[in-house]
Amino acid sequence: MESQMPLFEEFSTTVRESATPQESNRRFCKELETALIGLGFSLSPDESLQPNSFCTRQTYKDMYGADRQSSFLINSTKYGLVRVEAHRQEKSGSVDQKFPFFFQSMLGTPEKYLVIVFDGDGYKKEAYTWLTSKAESVEDKVFKVFRTLDHFLEWITNAERN
Repeated sequence: MESQMPLFEEFSTTVRESATPQESNRRFCKELETALIGLGFSLSPDESLQPNSFCTRQTYKDMYGADRQSSFLINSTKYGLVRVEAHRQEKSGSVDQKFPFFFQSMLGTPEKYLVIVFDGDGYKKEAYTWLTSKAESVEDKVFKVFRTLDHFLEWITNAERN
């Protein structure tokens, strides 16, 4: 059986890489949802969030005034409402060109805590540096950018424990 493991590992990687960016991103959001539930958060059926719960695809107005759905809206016992955009970019693509849109659009939301969490290495280092610099310069909100799902989960977990 041990000799079969590399075959399964290669197959898993191939399937992951062959997914469209949309499919890959949906899987990433599902992974994040599963992780939140595993941490003790509950999925709310609507937008009336109790502490330690979250909803998915919550609508807000983007920088152009059009409706946009964020990946998650989490009600943290420490932070209150936290709006989260989650994006996986496994291969080089256009996600880094969307950073200014994500950033500017999220600034217009009412939540004080804003998060963008990424997965994958398909964005340009310079674009990521630009985004983190812009997030750090925000004065009236707390804007966090996480390079990995694990870093985000560590942050939200520490918030719930403190």
